[in-house]
Amino acid sequence: MLKHLCETKRRWLNKDMQGNRIGFSAWVQFYTKHSRKAKKDYMDFAKSAYYTAFVKFGNYCAEANVLNPSRYVDWLLKEQISIDTWNRDTNYSRFLLEYLKSEDPLDAIARSIETTVMLSEQDRIQTKDTLRYGNRNRICYEITKGKISPWMLYQSDSGLEFIEQLDSTQQKMILEYINPEQWAIKFKRSKNIIPEVKQLLKAAGY
Repeated sequence: MLKHLCETKRRWLNKDMQGNRIGFSAWVQFYTKHSRKAKKDYMDFAKSAYYTAFVKFGNYCAEANVLNPSRYVDWLLKEQISIDTWNRDTNYSRFLLEYLKSEDPLDAIARSIETTVMLSEQDRIQTKDTLRYGNRNRICYEITKGKISPWMLYQSDSGLEFIEQLDSTQQKMILEYINPEQWAIKFKRSKNIIPEVKQLLKAAGY
């Protein structure tokens, strides 16, 4: 009994850790979907048999810098994926490919600009020149993490230049994330927002 109480106390003391916060939020989403009982709090979470699995998921989200964890949880629940596998890269990659094509274009541009600011500081170049002169391998990696969106790559001059200059290995690395045919259809269906996106990117020097 004492050991059980100590474990519950430890879980409570860890409640402000990023992985625990994300895990708790995910558990609430899961619980809300599968139960109509009264609202649960963190102590209920700390006593839950699912605690370890959800904290593991929360830690994964924190370490992988997952985009929109709440939307990701919704997707995992919709796909009826086992909780024990929520922290697998294969699941997140599937979600990410869907999410990138459905998110608000302006959110995608904002995140992309934020990422190029970070990369430009590392390469000691101007932010607007990141796609032109930055480390291409690192940029490709950020694309596979969803940090630089096809909205920026296809709707800016520097983005198109970046794609044209990639070698075969780099092209293969990001092809699934910038699929030209799929994104051409996406842009055709979103033509009303494209002028605003182009203007925003051009004003920022991209």
